[in-house]
Amino acid sequence: MTDSYTIVLDSTSDFPKELEEKYNIPIVLAKVIIGTKEYLDRVGISREKILDELINSEEKITTSQPSPKDFHDIFSKTLEESDHILYLGVSHKLSATYQNAMIAAKKFKGKITCIDTLSVSHGITLMAYHAILRKEQGMKLELLVEEIKEMIVNTRVYILVKELKYLYRGGRIGRARHFIGSSLKLKPLLHLVDGELDALKSVRGTKAGYRAMDKFVTKDAQEFGKFTLIGTYGNDNPKFKRLSNSVNKKLKPLKYLYVPIGPAVSCQVGPNAEAFFIAKIPEEAVDIYI
Repeated sequence: MTDSYTIVLDSTSDFPKELEEKYNIPIVLAKVIIGTKEYLDRVGISREKILDELINSEEKITTSQPSPKDFHDIFSKTLEESDHILYLGVSHKLSATYQNAMIAAKKFKGKITCIDTLSVSHGITLMAYHAILRKEQGMKLELLVEEIKEMIVNTRVYILVKELKYLYRGGRIGRARHFIGSSLKLKPLLHLVDGELDALKSVRGTKAGYRAMDKFVTKDAQEFGKFTLIGTYGNDNPKFKRLSNSVNKKLKPLKYLYVPIGPAVSCQVGPNAEAFFIAKIPEEAVDIYI
C-alpha cells in the first residue's frame, strides 16, 4: 500500500456538505426516483423537496444505487491525482451499492481498498471523519484500514421510525409487522446487527422512544469511554433537537454533530425518522479530536 490515498464515499453516508467541501471528499451519488423522474441524491433534489414529496405526493418514490460505471468514473478521476483510494461503503445487507463499488474497483488492479462499514448514513460519517483526521495526521493506509475495522464493530445506531409505511414500501419489514405496528400505534426503535436493520424494541409513542434512545446511547457511552456522536433527523423537530443537545451535554463526546438525514436514506426510513449514531474512538486516537 501507499501513503498517497484519497477517501471516497457514496451518498448513503449522508456526509455533511460542509465537511465534503472542507476536505474535498469525492462522493458517488445514488438516485432518487419520483414517479418517472430521476434525480441525483444530494445535488439533483434538495432534502426539503424529498421530505415534502414523501409526505404529500401520491407518486411512487424509490431509490437506485450507483452503478458500477458511476463508481468507475469517480474512481478513475480520483486516481488521476492520487495513488490509492479508500472507499468506505454502505452495508452490503442494505444495498447493492457496495457490490457495485467492488465490481468497479477490480478494474483498477489493487489501487482501491473497499471497506464494507456494515453501517449506513451517519455511522459512515463518523468513520469517514475519523479517517480524514487520521489521514491528515499522516497515518499510513494499512494502519488506518485496521483502525476503521475496529470502529466498525464499535459503532452503533438507534433509529426511531415514526411511520412504518416507508420501511414497508422499501421491504425492510414484513407485511404482518407493518399491520401489527400500525394497528397498535407502536413505533419501532431500530438498530443494526451485523449490517442489517433489526427491531431493537417497539415503543408506544415518541416520548417513550426518546427515553429508550437516551438509555441505549448513555449505556454505549459508558462502555466506550471515548466516543463520537451524531444526532440526526428528517424533518427538524425541536423536541428531538433538545434531546440530542441534552445527550451531548450529558455525555461529552469527543465530537458531536447535529445534522440531517439525506434524501435517499429518508426514502427508506421516512421523513420524520430520528436517530443517534455513536462510535468508540481508540485511546491512541483521542488526540486527533482535541
